[in-house]
Amino acid sequence: MRSVINGYMEEMETYGEQFSETPFAELHPYEHAETVAERYDETLRGNWEFSTPFLPGESLEAGETEGVAAEVATFSEVLTEMKDTLFREALEQLADEALEAHADQLAGEYGDHESRALQTERLLNEHFEPLAAEAEAMLDRFFERVEEYEAEALTDMEIGRMASEVMPSAATVSPASEQFLGGLLRKAGKLVSGAVNLAKKGVAGAVQLAGKGLAAVGKLALGPILNGLKKLAGFLLKHVVKFALDHIPPSLRPLAQKLSDKLFQAIEGKHEAETQAYEQSEGEALPAAADASRLEAEFDVAAAQLLMASDETEADHLVNSYGEGENETSALPALDAARKQLVSELARMQPGDSAQPVMEQFVPAALWPIAKTALAIFGRSDVVSRMAGVLSGLMKPLIGAEPAKLLAPAIADAGLRLFGLETGGGLQAQNPRIAAAEALAATVEETVNTVAQMPTHVLANETLLSDAVHEAFENAAAAYFPNSAIKPELRESVEHHGMWNRVPGKSGEKRYARYSDSLPVEIHPRVASTVQTFGGNTLNDHLRDHHGAHDGKPFKGKVTVYQALPGTRGSTIARAEGFPASHLHPLTPHAAGALLGPNAAMGRHTPGRFMHSPQKLHVNQRLYRIEPEHGRRHHHARLVHSELLINLLRGEIRIWLYLSEPLCQKVSAEFAKGGNGAAPFKRMKQLVRRAAEALKLAISHHHLPPEILVVSETPNLSSKPPHWLKQVGHHLSAKISEWADTQIAQYLRNSPEDFKRACASHHDGVTLRITMTNVPGLELLRQISEGNAPAHFSLENWPKGAPAFQVIARPGHAINRLRD
Repeated sequence: MRSVINGYMEEMETYGEQFSETPFAELHPYEHAETVAERYDETLRGNWEFSTPFLPGESLEAGETEGVAAEVATFSEVLTEMKDTLFREALEQLADEALEAHADQLAGEYGDHESRALQTERLLNEHFEPLAAEAEAMLDRFFERVEEYEAEALTDMEIGRMASEVMPSAATVSPASEQFLGGLLRKAGKLVSGAVNLAKKGVAGAVQLAGKGLAAVGKLALGPILNGLKKLAGFLLKHVVKFALDHIPPSLRPLAQKLSDKLFQAIEGKHEAETQAYEQSEGEALPAAADASRLEAEFDVAAAQLLMASDETEADHLVNSYGEGENETSALPALDAARKQLVSELARMQPGDSAQPVMEQFVPAALWPIAKTALAIFGRSDVVSRMAGVLSGLMKPLIGAEPAKLLAPAIADAGLRLFGLETGGGLQAQNPRIAAAEALAATVEETVNTVAQMPTHVLANETLLSDAVHEAFENAAAAYFPNSAIKPELRESVEHHGMWNRVPGKSGEKRYARYSDSLPVEIHPRVASTVQTFGGNTLNDHLRDHHGAHDGKPFKGKVTVYQALPGTRGSTIARAEGFPASHLHPLTPHAAGALLGPNAAMGRHTPGRFMHSPQKLHVNQRLYRIEPEHGRRHHHARLVHSELLINLLRGEIRIWLYLSEPLCQKVSAEFAKGGNGAAPFKRMKQLVRRAAEALKLAISHHHLPPEILVVSETPNLSSKPPHWLKQVGHHLSAKISEWADTQIAQYLRNSPEDFKRACASHHDGVTLRITMTNVPGLELLRQISEGNAPAHFSLENWPKGAPAFQVIARPGHAINRLRD
């Protein structure tokens, strides 16, 4: 056996760099195991010069410029304000609700994949038919009321009041459906508000809103918008079905491609130079699945364009184009088939066989198609051959019956502990060569998708590519093989037979992996407050809100660790494991170091754009779940706790802060002790500053999360920080934090009874809305965003003064409900 494992010293079948050793240790039954914080600091000081990033737009006909600018500005504002956290959550919940309601019917295995896919899609479409009918009836009631009013009387407050009156009774629909309908009404209200703004500005077009011209004072003719919106809502529910069934690929297609020709011409050219400025040399993490924020964004773009359509024909074209959706189909079935074929091929191989032909066939099939750059390069046969040669050499020590036989006990042991079994049963009886082939196939697949995330210069260089494959294979092997088979210096945990198993176990449709051992943990609140989780929150927030953790007392429990595979959202794991998706957290290096001690190497870097929600994961992302020591559970808490809106058009900044029910009660308790508001502010200050800190991180990560909204003359369709925000964002973030601190401290000192009344309601927590108006410096930023930058500008004394402000407390989670 030693000659089989350690005697392998021949040259590998590679192009370029040659590696003489694998990650695998000598195999014998029981070998004992041996035992990042990201930082940035960007300082802007002194004088610096703005140069506009915008390319000159194409000239418009005389008289059109002003009207098009007004339309685009309205489109930008409406599109931003239509974003709705609750609506996005509702789309996710509707998908999960439909899958759970028809779990038995969807579990069938008869018939070919294509016929089963059509049958399940038809079943879920029928599931949503009552909701689609309810949405149409609700929109009819809403627009009937709106059209009774003249344009001048349609204030945002009045629109909101009418929307609340036409909502169906909560007793007639499910909670997810109610949340969907409420979000749809809020979006309809924003469209009506946008139509009113266009009418008041006298802009021509916009589906003939006032019949003889928008400058006329009178009632708006909103029928075309109503008809379009009803169709869009129906199409959206069909998209939710495809989303639930993983039939929508995680597209990287720019949203600008969803625009009409007129808007594309007016908007896209202005973004070209700015987009180029953010092209990065490093690779991009691959989204594991489509996420609901994309569904919402595409719906919003289609709906907002109804305001700009010049006639009903154009409006119908926009709606029907949205209804067609993505023409692509899911790549998951092909990947599942390739994975099963690979396991079968590897299990049949004998010692001395070359795995290169098998690898050359599997590498292109295993590549997750979202890796656009890698797809182009992997299309070259020499690149695939190079990767296949390195992989073939690295896996050679484990080919054949004897290595598989020695690996089988450790793999079976890990599998038994993973599934909570006490006796050998089927797992011990499993063909050892199949078990070893499964682990090897998982290693190869993770290696391929890790390498696919590398930047172009690595993929195109044979030496760099060979090195990348070798390193990725080592890391993957350390995960999918028991520690007893891995060299001590490469092990990512200290558990004797700890390893990852892909789930579900007996199916080729692997959707996630789970580590075989749940690890005990004791977490001090000060440590938990340093561990970042999804939505800009901390682990301390989660332990307080979900598990009732007490101040100053360590939290004792156990940690279970997961890994996302292609086709995975947080709900995929949560539904299979039986807990809410909100209980998942990113296992970053810092989180692993704080929680897992000697197993800290299990943590992996998570790019900033995958830190916002467990429903948006990247391939191979690591996650964890904490269960309390005694299994007690507390109520569901909201994920999003803060949101920031910078509106250059109105010269205002708004911040929403959601205090969960446990935090709300702690703040009220501090008020009961008396004092001047300092103690309540201490409870809240991290939440107050979180939105401003998120702005800094967004600039550092080159990505605006859903919780940061920016309105300027042109919409931000790429979710990249605008050029002007990249230049002043760190300074502006500090000023926003300073202003918000001052305003919340003053509110807590002057209005404690107002806060306590809101907190004492029967709603879940309290939302504070901070509105800053006449914000100094925003007019200058608006000029810069339009390309009218001053020749020289200094941040040293910018901005001068302070804004006017208002703080309002509303019961419950009211983010996205307060833009009136």
